[in-house]
Amino acid sequence: MTVNELIAAVDLKEPNSCSAEEKRRWLSALDGKIHAEVLLGHEGGPTAAFAAYTDGSEELLIPFPYAEGVYTHYLIAMIAALNAEAARYNQQIAMYNANFSQWWNAYHAAHTPLHAGKRFLF
Repeated sequence: MTVNELIAAVDLKEPNSCSAEEKRRWLSALDGKIHAEVLLGHEGGPTAAFAAYTDGSEELLIPFPYAEGVYTHYLIAMIAALNAEAARYNQQIAMYNANFSQWWNAYHAAHTPLHAGKRFLF
């Protein structure tokens, strides 16, 4: 799923006044964290640094079937936060967290974690 496809899907589900550029920034921040905190910590992860989304034609990091649930709820939560809709934000971020956990568990099960280094043991 590309950035622009996701933004178009969210705009259909949740009419809003946020610009596509702002949504790309939010998605870039999320995928930057996913890249640094999850993907780089597992074998078979990316070797290149993460680059922020610029034109929206880039593929999102989380693949099908998890992508839509994770990214859609995240963007709707960010829109709700911007509009100071606390109840809507809490609902969407809870669904984002559940979908993200499902993806993380599946990713972690399929990819061996890298060891951070040697530890001193007694």
